[in-house]
Amino acid sequence: MKLVALGPLRLSHEDVWRLTWGEVEDLAYAWRYSEFLETQKRAQHAAWILNGSGNLKRPLRVEDLSGYWVDGRIMDKNEYHEYQKRRIRAKRGVKNG
Repeated sequence: MKLVALGPLRLSHEDVWRLTWGEVEDLAYAWRYSEFLETQKRAQHAAWILNGSGNLKRPLRVEDLSGYWVDGRIMDKNEYHEYQKRRIRAKRGVKNG
């Protein structure tokens, strides 16, 4: 966490000592999410180019390239579908239980 605080977040040593670990974690989470949004922008441009080329059998989606943002982490398509299945099963268990 210290490397994230001093590196990408560009906090000074004084900032690190002044902030709580919870605040540093919040800043790191926000930074990771902003990086994910930048990745999505790049993926959107790539999808436009690749879909416009006419060489793909099926349209490419932004999520195919950038993944899915779930609870602070990025999941690929398979991980995301398994995550959704677990959520649905848990929800059904609550309703039926």
